[in-house]
Formats: sequence, structure tokens, C-alpha cells
Amino acid sequence: MAIKALVPWMALPRSSRVMLLIVLLAGAQWAGAQEADSVAQSPMPAVVPRAEPLKFAPCEQCHQFLQTNSEVRTLMAPHVRELAHGDGRIWCLNCHGGENHAGLVTLLGEAASFEDGHEVCGGCHARRYRDWRFGAHGKRADSWQGERTVYGCTHCHDPHNPALAPRAPEPPPPVRKGLDRPEPQRESRQPAWAGGGAESAP
Repeated sequence: MAIKALVPWMALPRSSRVMLLIVLLAGAQWAGAQEADSVAQSPMPAVVPRAEPLKFAPCEQCHQFLQTNSEVRTLMAPHVRELAHGDGRIWCLNCHGGENHAGLVTLLGEAASFEDGHEVCGGCHARRYRDWRFGAHGKRADSWQGERTVYGCTHCHDPHNPALAPRAPEPPPPVRKGLDRPEPQRESRQPAWAGGGAESAP
């Protein structure tokens, strides 16, 4: 199927293929710009403040006496020794900045407070940030009516190790008295190319 789809494409002159690629790339860039603009213009929900202050804040109590060292290295306590975030592509100063010890720094180099950590996360995780801002990702703190108040990224994710640990599923809800719990029905489905369709298991 894929080979048949490529035949008309390869039959086009080289200049036509290049022009078509330019048009497709321009369209994708325009669509991305439109999406970013819609996110920027959407109302920002109120964010629940951090439940507990940072353990070693303010950072200036130590760092005001130290010169910033940008060398990637293993840090000593009380700092995190290993960063399980970004597969080795980022380091501490990508989010904490070099001179802004009182807060964070965005991907664009703008200062951000620890309460605005979601702005820092959104620099790399744009789609998750979009979903969070529109309400499809994360958790709302109040009712579905009135002003939206949501939890920020670091309420659920450790910024130094953001992957959530797997959890066991919750037990099924109880069955009303006098009713039998139905047995789960399992189906075995053949691949679409097999041509046999779906068949119920015996």
C-alpha cells in the first residue's frame, strides 16, 4: 500500500516535490504558531500554592557566598546527586539559572518564581502544558463551576524525577445485593489483514 502511494510522488518532477515539501512545512509551522497563540490567549487558571515551602529555601542563604559553577558534575548534599530527567540532555542550571538563586529560569531565559514552575516545565513539555492549561491534564482543586483552580506540575511530579511510579489498580466497585458480578468477556481479534474479522473466544 505504501509503495503504491509513493508512485505518484516519485513521478513528480524534482522541483515540484521540493515545492510541495516547502508548502507542507510552511503549513505545519503556521498550524504550530496558531496553536501556540491560542494557548497564550487562553485564560490562565489559578494555581494552588505549594503546600510546603522548599526545605532549603531561600537558596541565597548558601549561594550568596558561592560563585556559580556551570560545570556538569555530581553535586553534594543537600542537592540532588543524579537528575532522572531529560535523559542526560539537561542539567540543574537549565531550570535553576546561574544567578537567579531566588527562583527558576525558563527556556527563554526569563526569571520565574518557584510558584510558577509550570511555566518552566512548559518550555520543554509544550503539549502537556497546553493540555494542563485547558484542563485535560492534571487535577482541578475545586468544583467544576466558578473560577478554575488547579494543581501545578510539581504537586504530582518530582521535577528531578518526574516519571510517576506505577500503581496497583483500585478494586472494582461493589455489586448491589442480589446481583451477580458478571464475568469479564474477552475477545480475540485477528489482524485486519487476515480478513477474518473479529471472532469471539469460546
